[in-house]
Amino acid sequence: MGKVQRSESWRGLTVVGLCLIWIGLIKVISAGASIDRVQKHNLDLLSEQLNRGWHAFCDAPVDEGVMSLFEGINPSDARLHVMTITNQSIQLPIKSMPEIRDFDIDARRRTLVYVNAFHTADSYFSVQEHLMLLQRTRRDLNVIVVDFATNVAQLYYTVRHHLSVHGYSIYKLLSSLSEAGIQAKDITLAGHSVGANIAALGADLFAKSSKQLVGQLIAIDPATMCRTSDILVRQSVATRVVVLHGEGDVFGVRLPLGHIDVYPNGIGYFPRRKLQPGCETKICSHMYPFVLFMEALIEGVMIPATKCDNWAKFRQGDCSFENTLNIGLTYPPNAKGLYFCMTQPNPPFTYMEHGLRYKGRQPEPSNALA
Repeated sequence: MGKVQRSESWRGLTVVGLCLIWIGLIKVISAGASIDRVQKHNLDLLSEQLNRGWHAFCDAPVDEGVMSLFEGINPSDARLHVMTITNQSIQLPIKSMPEIRDFDIDARRRTLVYVNAFHTADSYFSVQEHLMLLQRTRRDLNVIVVDFATNVAQLYYTVRHHLSVHGYSIYKLLSSLSEAGIQAKDITLAGHSVGANIAALGADLFAKSSKQLVGQLIAIDPATMCRTSDILVRQSVATRVVVLHGEGDVFGVRLPLGHIDVYPNGIGYFPRRKLQPGCETKICSHMYPFVLFMEALIEGVMIPATKCDNWAKFRQGDCSFENTLNIGLTYPPNAKGLYFCMTQPNPPFTYMEHGLRYKGRQPEPSNALA
């Protein structure tokens, strides 16, 4: 009788235990589903606030505790993209910087280090796709892409928490290139938006450490960021600093920061001209100079601009038309000051030499940039 009672007791305990385990599993699954819902809300909120500008993005009331549970937000999650001798782009973790000499890096070529720290889900604006195409197309260059914003969550952490760390990573990359035989004067750093500030910080750290300036920094509509102290683009960080302006309001810096400042269509210079051709949103205008830069580098298209004292004089045709340049990687050694040009709403964006003269804005259908 006692054995039967003990057996029944064990069965009861087993049933109770299984029930408790089942309840626990349900709670775990429920908690996981709840975390996923919070993270989806985080990402949706960040995407929504990014469209409003940096201040809204930086102040977005996201749950960083939940965001920290997901992969991709640590500084070590950044990626390098380098080319092999078989024309393949290879992705490496950021800590693999010393290994870049094992890839297709040739000291006889000029070197372009592109710092990506902006993300948009728009397929036309797929920054990563443009950069991969750039790598495959410009085999006359050593093109290295550093990606700090593969998604909107990584962009948020880059802007809010990792700016200094990422700037240090660019400094270490420049040091690795120097050790691989690449001359500092042959290096162009380029970056759009937040990437422009990270590139400038890396160049500044490299200059202070090595006592050498990189040859060129091309800052594409540098981001105004969460704080004005985060605007790091300045003339002292490279031998030549070129700024391609785009929006000049809630995303990009309005003031001239470089040796050369180019204002396509006057946007970002003249306060009442808010949007680039074909754009219906400010984030489109922020992306516009990136697309111009890619068109110049990938397609080899000439996008000329002329020196002028200000936008009003450009509109009047009162400019120094013998002092012109083309958006791209190569600039005249004597070029300095403000440059203006007109461009089109759809690719090809250049008006060629006709873009050196002001054209009144005509009603036009919006393009794929909007």
